[in-house]
Amino acid sequence: MAKKSNQGNQPRQNVPPRQPVQPRPNVAPQKQEPKEKKPMSMITKLAILLAVIAMLVYSNTLLNGYVLDDVMVIKDNFVVPQGMKMIPDILGTLRLKGYANMSNEYRPMSLVMFATECELSTMFTATKTPFTPWLHHFANLLVFGGCVAGLFIFLNKLFDRKKMAVAFIAALLFAVHPIHTEVVANIKSRDELLCFFFAFVSLNMFANYMKSAKTMQLLMGTFALFLSFLSKETVITFLAIVPLIFFFFIDDNRTRAIRITVGTFIATGLYLAIRAKIVHENGDMEFPINFVDNMLVKESLSASSRLATEIWILGDYIRLLFYPYPLAIDRSFSTIKYMTFANFRVILSLLVYLGLAVFAVMRLIKNKKDPWAFSILFFLATISLFSNIFIMLASTFAERFLFFCSVGSCLAVALAVEKWVIGKDNAAFEDIKLPKVMVVVAILCLPFAVETFARNRDWKDSYTLYSADAAKMPNNTRLNYYVASELQKKCGAETDTVKAKMYNDESFKFLNRSLAIFYDNVDAQAEIGAAFFRAKKYDSAAYHLKYALKINPQKSNALANLGTLYLTLVDYPNALTYYRMTNLYDPRNVVAQFNGGVCYYQMKKPDSAILNFKHTIELQPDFYGYKSFQFIAIIYKELGNLNEARNYEQQAKQFDPNFHL
Repeated sequence: MAKKSNQGNQPRQNVPPRQPVQPRPNVAPQKQEPKEKKPMSMITKLAILLAVIAMLVYSNTLLNGYVLDDVMVIKDNFVVPQGMKMIPDILGTLRLKGYANMSNEYRPMSLVMFATECELSTMFTATKTPFTPWLHHFANLLVFGGCVAGLFIFLNKLFDRKKMAVAFIAALLFAVHPIHTEVVANIKSRDELLCFFFAFVSLNMFANYMKSAKTMQLLMGTFALFLSFLSKETVITFLAIVPLIFFFFIDDNRTRAIRITVGTFIATGLYLAIRAKIVHENGDMEFPINFVDNMLVKESLSASSRLATEIWILGDYIRLLFYPYPLAIDRSFSTIKYMTFANFRVILSLLVYLGLAVFAVMRLIKNKKDPWAFSILFFLATISLFSNIFIMLASTFAERFLFFCSVGSCLAVALAVEKWVIGKDNAAFEDIKLPKVMVVVAILCLPFAVETFARNRDWKDSYTLYSADAAKMPNNTRLNYYVASELQKKCGAETDTVKAKMYNDESFKFLNRSLAIFYDNVDAQAEIGAAFFRAKKYDSAAYHLKYALKINPQKSNALANLGTLYLTLVDYPNALTYYRMTNLYDPRNVVAQFNGGVCYYQMKKPDSAILNFKHTIELQPDFYGYKSFQFIAIIYKELGNLNEARNYEQQAKQFDPNFHL
């Protein structure tokens, strides 16, 4: 018989008795102390202060309307005012596709913002229309404030946070510099503002990556640079500036510097590939540069004289950075004279640029983190794009070209204040509070701020701007034409015949002056033809309009005005010929569409007339008091199509209750 196991009879181990569970007291849970908020850093406070100063200096632009090229990107653009639904189209087309095929520029970022603002205007403003100028100006202020703040933050990082006084003074000078009025006060120049803003966002992200090695910072910097390219091609100079910064000044790690440079080239290549695709899809059209736009394209101009003039212009850019007067939107022919190397100012300009280049390189060799070298090399790199030496631009000279370049001059002035006023290297922000420093900074900044605020008022409207600048530069063919064009608009809108004649007569003074400076100014020829037409001097009108077409056979307003001239003379076949040519080059010309319909009607071609009037309704239903509906109703009645006639009669009655068939 098997033995019984005695395992179950083993003595129990000594185990401590289990403690009874104590009941929890009925006490309300304690509230957690709120986490202490991290105080705002000095850098953030100063960046906000600079942004506010920048916006205050330009605050009076909120009173301004649409000026200069604003009409091309907003007012007369048939894409942008439709709002955010058009953003996919904007991203897939050239910049001025919504206005006219005038360039191969691909800059969708500003147009995306404009479309968004038009949508907001339609939804929330009292006018309930897409056209609210102050909203666009306010957006310009916000972006410019961001530009100034981003510049300060970057300069502070560039000098490893050891020259905060320099970074602040440089950014303050940039904020109030009058040379920037063309960019900030002109809504159209949002492309320049966004380009600068995203460019310095990218530099700040790249600087963060150099310190932290976080890949996300590198990716964000590359993406920001790509957005800068989508804003404007000006940032192409960063192909030189980025390696300069991260191999010399912020050079913590060579491998990271290489990655930053590669990211820069990737952003550039991606943009160029997209742009090439968009240009190809839009027909690979070429747009020759006109002499009135850039006098340097003159065929008879010798290479030596062209180069001498370009060098003189570069010298005048430096003058404007330190003495920004007079300011004007245009310095085309003949404000600028052709130069030769026998001119002392050309030689002086050449010596200044050569001296700056040699000085910067020598200091960089001696100390690769030399701030003076950076200020000069940044200026030289950015100004090279606008010299007309390497690439012929669509403008001889423009203040907006100095927007990036002025960073170099503002930094140089700030460094001079540090060296000769503060009197020590690596000045902290507290050093600005020294009385002598505050006096010097006030002397530098206050006159600039006053001039900027005053210049903003010139941008109130096109007539005010053109008149102010033509008074400064009376020998400028384009400025005189601009004033005359605005007077012609006033003449066309004026119901008082005496005032209308006064505007028309006044325009002749400026048009004759414009043509005396440059007789082949096609815009002035077309405009004086229109002025003669309004004065009922038809022979003179025909002469100048045809002369304009001799210069440019595709000049649509000259074609349309010739059509209207022949329509007035009851020469319907000739009128129709010019209207059809207008439609060929400018399909959205509503005058040519409507008056072409009138010609077809008078020539007993009802089907073609109906087609033109329907196109007019598509383009601008209210044109000529909604008369297109009336014409269509009448033509359908004459054709015996009473159903369509009654249909358009009812539509016409909505706008003119007295109309009936």
